[in-house]
Amino acid sequence: MAVIREAVPEVAITTDVMVGFPGESDGEFVGGYRFCQEIGFANMHVFVYSPRPGTVAAKMQGQIDSRVKKERSLKMLELARRSAQQFAGRFVGCEVAVLWENEVVPGSGVYSGLTDNYIRVFARSQKPVVNQIVPVRLVKMYKDGLWGEGIE
Repeated sequence: MAVIREAVPEVAITTDVMVGFPGESDGEFVGGYRFCQEIGFANMHVFVYSPRPGTVAAKMQGQIDSRVKKERSLKMLELARRSAQQFAGRFVGCEVAVLWENEVVPGSGVYSGLTDNYIRVFARSQKPVVNQIVPVRLVKMYKDGLWGEGIE
């Protein structure tokens, strides 16, 4: 991972994490949690295993109690939130291009968009910028992303 980040410092590495698959031990969950913590993913999609009728997994021994699955999911979701904040925070002070997707509240002048490495950015603009790529300077953490300034 260090080699990748050294070659491309702004790379956004993401993952999907399933918790509660049949037979998942406490130790395996902790190992997966520590792995995700060590990697520091830019984003994590966390979901809970749920049995589907007719599948092999639905009939496997070691089905995990729903309370345990929920607890593991909440822990992993909190790690995902912290990891995403840490990743985004590395870009405070940088100027980046943003593809503006929508005005958060119509008429508010506050727009939301994404950088090329999927960081959510919010900024105020006097003119419509939806479906345009316009650069901003990222100045602070804001909601689930960063606040940008400098749209002319």
